Amino acid sequence: MARPLATGMVWMVVAISLALPGAMLLTLDNLRPLIPDLEQPAQVSVMLDGELDLEQAEALQRELAAWDSVEDVTLVRRGEALALFGEQTGLSGLLASLDHNPLPHALLVTPSAPRTDTALSQLVEAVDALPGVDRTIVDNQWMSRLDQALLAAERWGLALGAAMVLGAILALANTLHLAIDARREEILVLRVIGGASGFIRRPFLYTGLYFGVGGGLLAGVMLWVLSLWIAGPVNALFVL
Repeated sequence: MARPLATGMVWMVVAISLALPGAMLLTLDNLRPLIPDLEQPAQVSVMLDGELDLEQAEALQRELAAWDSVEDVTLVRRGEALALFGEQTGLSGLLASLDHNPLPHALLVTPSAPRTDTALSQLVEAVDALPGVDRTIVDNQWMSRLDQALLAAERWGLALGAAMVLGAILALANTLHLAIDARREEILVLRVIGGASGFIRRPFLYTGLYFGVGGGLLAGVMLWVLSLWIAGPVNALFVL
């Protein structure tokens, strides 16, 4: 402990071993709230055939609403869809000049099954098979993939953290072993004069505690600085 450079290097080894996996898990923990709750029901967008009139679309809406696997069905008329598209794209003036509305009626179906349930796939297949349905779009496929990717990254971070912590423990053990070798003659003298094993071992235990606590505090400072550094971009993701 009298050599500040050597002490600082041991602290850095311990701090980096703890801070790297901690930073990865901290980042993933901040990103996870961006993903909606996958246990909530998904929404299936059903694009109807362009030849279907409003009465036929309403009949199909009533038919789907009667299914046990469907919680709610909302009809989006083609006029409403065109107006919404114009608002979102800023092309309302251009769309108003069209001779006819190219968009079909659509149905927004909320299944009673959760997002992760295989019944959702069965529902989509059943809706696709209905006459008058052009195609269906499920809004949660990319979210499920992203959630699984984050889960895999979290497990990788935990495995990396375990390996890094083990490396830090081995580094501390090697440092203490070198310290014991450097004071071997002193230890032999203490044993000759009747020094107890606990008395001889105590300074090295304190040295290990000193290195471990110092490295842990340094790792905490690193993570605190990192959290301040990434706070702005992460908060911007919630605003967007």
